[in-house]
Formats: sequence, structure tokens, C-alpha cells
Amino acid sequence: MESTLKRRKNTITSAAAQATTSSTSVSAKRQVSFPNLLQSFVNECRAKNLSKRTVQFYEENILQMKKTFEAQNLEFNVLALTNREIKHSYIGHMLTNGLASNTVNGRIKTCKAFFKYLFEEGFISTNLADELRLVKTEKKMIQTFTKEQVLALLNQPNRQTFTGFRDYTMMMVMLETGMRVGELLNLKITDVFFKEMEIRITRGKGAKARRVPIQKTCVKILKQYMEERGDVDTDWLFVNVEGNALRMRTAQENIQQYGKCVGISGVRVSPHTFRHTMAKFYILNGGDVFTLQQILGHSTLDMVRYYVELFSKDIRDQHQKYSPVENMTRHRIGK
Repeated sequence: MESTLKRRKNTITSAAAQATTSSTSVSAKRQVSFPNLLQSFVNECRAKNLSKRTVQFYEENILQMKKTFEAQNLEFNVLALTNREIKHSYIGHMLTNGLASNTVNGRIKTCKAFFKYLFEEGFISTNLADELRLVKTEKKMIQTFTKEQVLALLNQPNRQTFTGFRDYTMMMVMLETGMRVGELLNLKITDVFFKEMEIRITRGKGAKARRVPIQKTCVKILKQYMEERGDVDTDWLFVNVEGNALRMRTAQENIQQYGKCVGISGVRVSPHTFRHTMAKFYILNGGDVFTLQQILGHSTLDMVRYYVELFSKDIRDQHQKYSPVENMTRHRIGK
């Protein structure tokens, strides 16, 4: 007589057993050390192709959160933190100690990214990122160069030397395009298109690509620079005398030094000030905010609207100078 018994499936089907298995898995994840959690998050950021600076920024901020708790003699168990503890012992502590609201918000954004990752990977059961809010910030007065200051800066580099002409070219490109210094130094020779009269930023802020137009004067200067640059063993557009990619710190320090040499005061002499200055003169010369948004690579119109608001006095001064009615009156038209 043949047996009617069926072979058992080698799977667990009962809800109780599955719950036990799930509970064991969660429990194991809750035993992961902070250094391993941080490294796992960093690896995830790299896998998402975030920029090296962004990954470093995240890592430094998370380590700073740990230091903030420890400085107050508080236990830091990242998997057991509550929203209240983060608000009072971290965010509140930073504000009490006078950290700038923009700095605080940068660290809050890091927290949101970190805790979202921990939640999605099953390390924590509640997504604390959903409950964290940015703090209010005061709008800062954006500093820009005057036309005279721009000319003084452009006249400062010794264009008879490679480094001097390189710095001159960099300042002209920043003034022409308003690109960020990080975007400028990430340019490769293949990103400049002379025929199309544009520069293609392949890795802008937030890993977004965009095209920025350049005009005849800037094209001419870039062509001359690339001839002086010559063939070197790197594709980076801006290089040092050894033919290596120019470091950001070097570019910043060089521009600061030019500012000191010409005696500029009352305004921060930095690559980013060229970006604000480009926006200012673009608006004053009649450029529209939608095109400016695309050129600068802003995701929303908020910043360019702020530029218009900020430079309203300059716009009024320009209107007073070029008002059609006032000009007609000066020439006694209509009398």
C-alpha cells in the first residue's frame, strides 16, 4: 500500500513564528554600533553618487551630533534617540550656544537624511526625520562688488604669468556665468563648447547638470587660456603650474589676496561674491529672473526673487537715471 503522506515544505508559515523571526532580525539590527551605522550611511550616500563634499559634510555633522550629546554628559545611543532629545539636547543646545541658524539648519538636514536612512533600513521603527523642522532664519544682506571693485580685481593678476592669467580667466568666467567655485573647479576641457558658446556644468549643486551661455569676450579669454594651458596629463580645465587640478583653497586664497592688494573693504572678497555680483548686474542690465534662475542653477525662483528685492534701490537708481519721461523733460520735449 502506497503512503499518502506528503513531503513537508521547508518554510515557516505561522504568524507567531514569522513574528519571532522578524523580531530577531530587528533585535540584531539594534545591536549595530554607531561607527558601523555611520559607515553604512556614508556608503549609501556614495552609492547614490553624492558629491565628495556632501558626503564629508554629512559625516562631519553626524559626528558633531555625537560630540554635542557627550559634551553635556548625555548618553548617545543613536538607535534609541527620541525627537524630544534631538530638539532639546542637540538643536536647542546649538542655538543656545549662538550657532548661526544656517549652520543649525545644515545639521538638521543632515539629521533628516541620516534618520530617514536608518528608518528605511529597519534600524529604527520611527522615522524621526518626519518630525524635525528647520529653524527660522533671518535673510542676510548679500554683498556684491561695485563695478570699480570688479575692474580693480580683474586688473590685479599678472597676466604675463600662467597663474596670473589663469586667475584672471577664472574671475571672468565667474563674473560671466555666476557659477559656484566648486562648479568652476570641476570643469574639464571637454565641458567648454566654443562653437555653441556655452559651458556645460555636468555636476552642479545636487548633482544637477545645466548649460550656461558665454559671450564673445569670455570665449576669447578662454581660448587664450587653453592655449597657454597646453597639453597636460589631466582633463581638469584649471590647473596649477605642475599641471594638477587647482585646489579650492588655493583659488579662494588667491582671490582674497587680490582683494587685499587693491584695498577692498566692507565686502567679502570671495568667489561666491562674484556669483552674487553677476546676479546683480544681470538684473540691473535688464535680464529676466527666469533666465537667471536657469543660469545660476537654482531649483526655485526664491533666491532670484530675493536678488530683485535686495537690489531694488539699485534698480530705482537706474530708473531715475534712464527714465524716458525724465530724459524727455531734460531735453524739453513736450513743452
